[in-house]
Amino acid sequence: MVSSGVSNGSDSPSTSAQVGQNQLCVSPPCLKSASYVVSNLNTSVKPCDNFYKYACGRFKIENPLDPETSSRTVYSNMYYHNEEKLKKLLESPIVRSQDYSTERKLKHYFSSCTDTYRKERAKGSPLITKVINNIGGWYVLGTFNNNSFDFHNAFRKVSVDYWTAAFYTFRVATDWYDWHKRVIELDYAGMSMYWYYYTETSTEKYRNDMKTFMRRLANFLVRDSNITLDNNTKNARIETFINDAFTIEMNLANITKNTMPTSDPHAYEKRVSISDLNTMLGTEVGVLSIDFATHIQYMFNDANVGPSTKIVLREADWLKKMNDMIGSLGANKTRMLNNYLVWKVMDRYDVELSWEYVHASREFYVDRYGIPQFLGTWLYCFQNMDRYLGDALSSMYVRDHFADKNKEKAHEILDYVKEALIDSTMQNTFMDDATKARAKAKMQGSLDKLGYPDFMMNDAAMDNLYSSLNVDQYDYFGNLLSVNNYIQKSWNKKLKNHVNKEEEWVYRTYDTFMSYYNPWNELLVPAGLLQFPFYDYTLPHFMNFGSMGSVIAHHLVHGIDHSGGYYNVEGVFEDWWSNQTTNKWIDAKKCVENYYNNQSMGPFTIPGQTIPIKVPVNGLRWSAEAMAETSGVQIAYKAYKKWVQKNGGEKLAPGLGLTNDQMFFVSYAQASCYNRNDNVAYYNAVRGTVSEDIRTNSALAQIKEFSTAFNCPAKTAMNAEVKCAMYG
Repeated sequence: MVSSGVSNGSDSPSTSAQVGQNQLCVSPPCLKSASYVVSNLNTSVKPCDNFYKYACGRFKIENPLDPETSSRTVYSNMYYHNEEKLKKLLESPIVRSQDYSTERKLKHYFSSCTDTYRKERAKGSPLITKVINNIGGWYVLGTFNNNSFDFHNAFRKVSVDYWTAAFYTFRVATDWYDWHKRVIELDYAGMSMYWYYYTETSTEKYRNDMKTFMRRLANFLVRDSNITLDNNTKNARIETFINDAFTIEMNLANITKNTMPTSDPHAYEKRVSISDLNTMLGTEVGVLSIDFATHIQYMFNDANVGPSTKIVLREADWLKKMNDMIGSLGANKTRMLNNYLVWKVMDRYDVELSWEYVHASREFYVDRYGIPQFLGTWLYCFQNMDRYLGDALSSMYVRDHFADKNKEKAHEILDYVKEALIDSTMQNTFMDDATKARAKAKMQGSLDKLGYPDFMMNDAAMDNLYSSLNVDQYDYFGNLLSVNNYIQKSWNKKLKNHVNKEEEWVYRTYDTFMSYYNPWNELLVPAGLLQFPFYDYTLPHFMNFGSMGSVIAHHLVHGIDHSGGYYNVEGVFEDWWSNQTTNKWIDAKKCVENYYNNQSMGPFTIPGQTIPIKVPVNGLRWSAEAMAETSGVQIAYKAYKKWVQKNGGEKLAPGLGLTNDQMFFVSYAQASCYNRNDNVAYYNAVRGTVSEDIRTNSALAQIKEFSTAFNCPAKTAMNAEVKCAMYG
């Protein structure tokens, strides 16, 4: 016999003080999961008083913060674990050593990035020889010629070849009105700080800090150029450089302050053909300004882009005024443009050089934010690769750290959850029959992406994907430039081809969050999530349905709720909710809104405040998300009970004295355990994010099956008197 360790009744969850050995699951996965559950439980708290504190009361003890960690959650713990796995793989011997091998390219790139010895020897010379000399030289070094400087050529190289956002930026984006296509967007950019720091009298310190930073980098580059300048000449030129570049950035900031984004920029009537772009944005023949048409065609040279190609202007007014500003820079315009472009590549590549440059960048970061927290070399290199070579990292992760049985079992849970959602939708009290039918059809036609795309397990497919990328183990800066070229080719390919949602993934496989992407009508669950403690195919189903099942159901709800109601089964923009459903939903949402409005987050102790601060929950803002949260648990519970009905009951978790239904709700709650310092918690709260403890307790208090499982009396904290209508 095994003692439960907790007593019966509303003070504790147990329904039986003792159970027989043959009723307990004592397999290694069951023992592991039970041990994890016990490590987080605080059994001194009554479940019906505060279930989050009961389920997660010891999480902070088991997951303490340190000076470099401001927040820890179940999801962040899993992500850090995934990072460590990938680090070991990146540092392991190369198996496929051919020149075309993606594995070799990835590991050599990482090796070159972490090679601090060669970076220290090179200092700033790679930036000078491989970039600055190729854009017309630099005024400070005396390698710039005012008469022969080709601004258009220099700007194209800076923007495309060296992938640096000067003056404005461009991107390939999904067409808002046809999610199977992509468009070119132009947007504002070109400033080294947020525009506010340039324009307000209260932020003069930040402007001075930036000039100090510019001065440091300029002095380093002069030293590393092997060009001899007397001190007076050097200092005078550097100050001119700073004033020129800073003046242009200040002008861009003032333009930003006094313009507004284009409303509905993807509207067909607001798109501009390349042939009309220069005229609309003020480019004049004989006046030195940006030639937008030539620049775009230089960037998208292999995407069938021509004069009739339509461009989306996210900031049309800003772009025109920016171009006008360039034309009005005055007699020293050419020198100012040279200094500005050189500054932009300096600011872009400083952290890729030797330690002095990296330290200067960090000093500026501390000056701005007051936070002396830095990634460290290996983590910086990892995040650099995550940004540009994410598919290669994703392939490496799933090949070495993912069991296909995890993917197969997760599909089984998803199928049960989706069936339960459809059944619940048919019984929904605020949807009319026509809306229910559309919701059912959308769920039945949705695409489920779990784990990883199949091509990532295919060597030939991965090698072909990175065929244009050249990597030298001993030339990190050259690798950066090669990545720029690879990105350009990749963007051309994306623009030329239609969206293939079956093969394309929005997330990395090692990410630890999921979402429902309505434009493609798909659920995305990366492989990085399919691991203990959130999920494992060996765990009891009450654990997997409680944690992963509830989160899957939450996100599936977003496919048919009011936000999902603007995208039909094909992902096309269409408001398919009826007016009757919308009106009844507003009433249901009001019930949830009122329930949350009575709660507050905190108190938070923050610098500069002597009294701890509480932040009230904004029920109006959070109510739609709250409905998905509660509905997700309801639907996952129904799915679990249907699984039990078909497959039979499971053995109990050992040493806990909890029923399987109770363990389902504990598993749900423990997926949301967190530890966060007050500064970050307060920052989240004032921006409207409801903390996990309130989300968990509020969701469960609305669910009668929870109250029944834990014998919570009516009108207690965890048994809400008014139960609001949900999707579940």
